[in-house]
Amino acid sequence: MKTIYSFVNGQIAITVQYWVEEYEEVDAGARIDVRRAELYEGSHHREGAEGHRVLPVGDGGIWRIDLSHRIDCDVPVQRFHHHPDFQDGDVGPRAFDPELSAHPLEWIERRLLDLPAVLTEKGFEDLAQSIDTMQLARSMPLVRTAIEASLEP
Repeated sequence: MKTIYSFVNGQIAITVQYWVEEYEEVDAGARIDVRRAELYEGSHHREGAEGHRVLPVGDGGIWRIDLSHRIDCDVPVQRFHHHPDFQDGDVGPRAFDPELSAHPLEWIERRLLDLPAVLTEKGFEDLAQSIDTMQLARSMPLVRTAIEASLEP
């Protein structure tokens, strides 16, 4: 069973995991998703006992970042990219950014710390308003550690 790190803030979850993507080629590395999260009271609701449900990509996907390498060749090829848009219940096309390739952890951290603005740009003002930016900043070292831990199996 693989480890999936999940950081819930407001109505958003940042999930991080090691991922292998097999198609004509094989990519592997850290996958970071920004998804919708819902409060889940459960059957024994009382103050402090609630949980959260992280929605699957098809229902709750907002943004994905892949720090992957092609691994089915003699020399691994870096393929760091992100999927800024989700379409028809799945990720949209890959977008490559030279800064993401050059300084991936810093690029991700900078963008995630500005998550309310990113969400607003994507048309999710309601989700942006649910973010506790101070808590987001406090959790960022843990998010970064999760990303680093997910670069390899």
